[in-house]
Amino acid sequence: MSFNRRNFWMYPLFQIPAMFLLAFLLAALLFALLGLGRPNVAVAIALDVSSSTYQPQSFNSPGTVMAEEIAAVRSYLAQNSQLKTPNQIQIFAFAGEVIPLTNSFQTDKQLLESELDRTLQNPNLSSQIGGGTDINKAIQKGTEALSSIQDRCRELLLVTDGQAEVSPLVIAQAVGQRVKINAVVVGADAPAIQLAAFTTRGIYLSNQQNNLAALFTDKFFISFNSNIKWVIFWLGAAWIALMWMITIPLDRWIFRGLMSQPPNLAGQLAIGNALFWTVLTPLIVWRIFGLPFGSIC
Repeated sequence: MSFNRRNFWMYPLFQIPAMFLLAFLLAALLFALLGLGRPNVAVAIALDVSSSTYQPQSFNSPGTVMAEEIAAVRSYLAQNSQLKTPNQIQIFAFAGEVIPLTNSFQTDKQLLESELDRTLQNPNLSSQIGGGTDINKAIQKGTEALSSIQDRCRELLLVTDGQAEVSPLVIAQAVGQRVKINAVVVGADAPAIQLAAFTTRGIYLSNQQNNLAALFTDKFFISFNSNIKWVIFWLGAAWIALMWMITIPLDRWIFRGLMSQPPNLAGQLAIGNALFWTVLTPLIVWRIFGLPFGSIC
């Protein structure tokens, strides 16, 4: 192709992609700044309250792992209350048994905190929860609770200081119900829990006792409520528009100018470059980040 008679910015092949580029960049900026496209989320929080999380002190004493867990939950609830569409949250405690600390999935911060405080003040809670640490039962109970929630992304957030095997059946049930298992292990790594998180596309962290509250708000809350898929989608579209916009400069300055290619071949190479990125960019975005269509969970 030949574009020697006019300046390249006078051609529709430059002008139209340039307009699309500006539109896509503006969309990416608006989605990033305004939080457009954020998913609706339901979160089941399962806290390990076995004896190892507070002994040798008493149940829920200040400075214990258990107290850190409760403080982290309160931080999450405070952050959640600032959302236009807050997460639906239910809180569970587990050791040998799993006991709901709140009655159901709720968005109201005051109601959740009131139910949480009332349950924690139950003097029989430590005996009702049993001994040991049954990770399978905690995941299973959280999955069952989340499975009743429709039209929301399903996130299970598990905090424990113990290690245990996680049944493949329990993981399969979570996958089948589209529940992501996210976990914080206070102490040594727990490979079985890490595998469960990886299999369900959740987040796994370990050795994090002293900053649980920060992790809940800065890591999990942001990840659960992120619209990054939309931002990446618009940036990918902008990249494609840019590749088409530079077709004429590539033809003139690179392939014919620097590389001394004949006009027909230079034009084919310039258009081929745009077509290459038009096909490859959606594949890269899809494989690495996922596309924000349908379910964005």
